[in-house]
Amino acid sequence: MGADNLQKKLHLINFTVRALMIAFFLFWAAQLFALYFGGGIRDTEVQPDSSGFYGHNYCGTFFINMTRDNSFADEESYLNALQPADTPIVQDILLNTAAAATVISLLIFLNRADKQTVHKKRTAWLLLLSGSLYAAGNTFVESERLTPQTEGFKGIMATQSYYPQLYAVYGTALTMIVYGLILLYYEQSSRGRSVAGVQRALKFGAWITGIAAFGFMLWRFAERCCELFSEDNARLPFYSVFLDLPRSEAVSDSAYTKVLVFRFVKDLPVFAASAIAVTALIKLMYSAADGQINTAENRRRLKLSAFALAVSSVIFNLLGLVEVNMLNESFTGIYGDVTYTIGIRSGCEPMLYAFLLIIIELYIRVMPQTEKSG
Repeated sequence: MGADNLQKKLHLINFTVRALMIAFFLFWAAQLFALYFGGGIRDTEVQPDSSGFYGHNYCGTFFINMTRDNSFADEESYLNALQPADTPIVQDILLNTAAAATVISLLIFLNRADKQTVHKKRTAWLLLLSGSLYAAGNTFVESERLTPQTEGFKGIMATQSYYPQLYAVYGTALTMIVYGLILLYYEQSSRGRSVAGVQRALKFGAWITGIAAFGFMLWRFAERCCELFSEDNARLPFYSVFLDLPRSEAVSDSAYTKVLVFRFVKDLPVFAASAIAVTALIKLMYSAADGQINTAENRRRLKLSAFALAVSSVIFNLLGLVEVNMLNESFTGIYGDVTYTIGIRSGCEPMLYAFLLIIIELYIRVMPQTEKSG
């Protein structure tokens, strides 16, 4: 009975992942069609009685509108920004090929999971390939953002600097690679082959994950603490850049401080849940390297992490509604006209990783149960 319930959950997960993948790529394809065949997705004619609208920049649970009045130095800069970026065709071909290979590999994996042949075939390499291609593609895109273009901008857009969005770039890729290595360990051991290389890879991955993730969190936490007492402008992450939160646009010093304190409190649950999830992933990699994969302790860690991430996501997004009102009431200029949006846009939304950890927990339950001896 338990096996039947597990299989139903796996089928539901597989169906959900397929549906999300198809929906995402249909959305992506529709935007590309509108951009290249529909005459563009933006109106390039500047209306004399309008500030014009180029787009928006996204931060957590809100976005700011970028217009010719508040973001661009002059009208020529605004019109130039409306033009599509000149991306070399070879780069487009390589990125699209990597994306297609990633999707195909994941679809094959999901098909084998539905047919219960994941552990009967060499499936681990599908996940390792998918995760590696995803990470490589994101690294290439991220490398182009190392030096933000500030020419032609004004206001907070002219002060942008690079922000390493580690979770968005490598979080999903890491979870695919981790489960791929765990599955590879199981495949190698079940066939009586050496697992020494996989063990080294899992332990090395645990070290890299710990250093990068906790180093990133400590840096951001320290920065956020210092902002509360500094006289300088706070810096907010928008995708892969930092933008100023100018004190000069706040209605008062006390209003500025209240916004910073509120944002700090709003993000604390995410810091805590992220630390719990990273710790669980590191311990999972170490225990898998010792041959302890489907254990009650590992399953409990993953469930607890997923729960913590889900709770932090709910708190983060609900408080985001309050944050939007605070910004609109406490600031003038670009921050006095912000709009609420769900946090999933960033690619590092806690609920996304809660979902991924639940997937891993379900898939390791299919493997034979192992517990530490003694």
